[in-house]
Amino acid sequence: MRRLTQHARLAGMLFILALSSACATPFQTLGIRENPPDIPPQVELSSTPFYPQLKYYCGPAVLAALANYRGIDVVPDDIAPLIYVPNMQGSLQEEVIAAARRFNLLPVQLDGNLESIFREIAAGNPVLVLQNLGFDFYPRWHYAIVIGYNLNEETIVMRSGTRERLVRSFSLFERTWQRGGHWSLAIVTPGQVPASVNAERFINTLIEFEQTSDSYPAYQGYLSAATKWPSNALVRIGLGNTAYALGEFRQSENAYKDALRLSPDMAEAWNNLAYALAQQGKSDESLEAINRALKISPDDDNYLDSRDELKQWSSISN
Repeated sequence: MRRLTQHARLAGMLFILALSSACATPFQTLGIRENPPDIPPQVELSSTPFYPQLKYYCGPAVLAALANYRGIDVVPDDIAPLIYVPNMQGSLQEEVIAAARRFNLLPVQLDGNLESIFREIAAGNPVLVLQNLGFDFYPRWHYAIVIGYNLNEETIVMRSGTRERLVRSFSLFERTWQRGGHWSLAIVTPGQVPASVNAERFINTLIEFEQTSDSYPAYQGYLSAATKWPSNALVRIGLGNTAYALGEFRQSENAYKDALRLSPDMAEAWNNLAYALAQQGKSDESLEAINRALKISPDDDNYLDSRDELKQWSSISN
């Protein structure tokens, strides 16, 4: 019998280690098993639409399904030109996010925790996930929609590929999702706040949303955020900025004043308040507000420029 070489024995040992690693319960699955979250033990969003995924079209298919879930009448062929990259035979995450915004939907990236996906499902929000169904060295990227879970059976339900209802164990899903970088999105309307996100994550999403979308949907997003986080000054700033962009200067003024009640030393809020007041012809109050900004940040060139501009506005109006 041929004697095994050291390299062969080493390769065999690595194979055994790989198998044992694959059989081990993944970290997040184990954590949920030991400390189940305080959510319903089983939820399935069976009303989530389904489009069978043609070859390389998983991105357009899942985004069309989620858009329809939010009341937008669109099919995968409408979305494919927006996100499909032919030479990659797929869709980049950035393109999926950008396309969702084009439909005035708010794509909020989750924090990479399995529990957060379950909390979104429990709140009625299907979750778009990226999986690697291959290996790290030979990936097979795939988008799917998580629509349900069962904590007792440790199973997840997905719209995936050509399967309208694909059931997988927590462990198997977690491994493929981990290889996809734990990437997931809750795609909601601007009037909704995902269940699992904190204020910072949601505000950052809204700031990016403002740059590519109309002001009114962003304004709706800040209104929702202000309801959920009434003591967050940055939310009030965003609400004021979007109201200003819409020409709603009185609402803008009120939002900035709310921010300053929460955080009186926010020079940015004083600066922006000065402009909202000036737009309403309140010249004296406007100049007082910009001087408050300069008292906090006396060497800030932006606020110095604002004072010069507001003085000019005041002289013209007078």
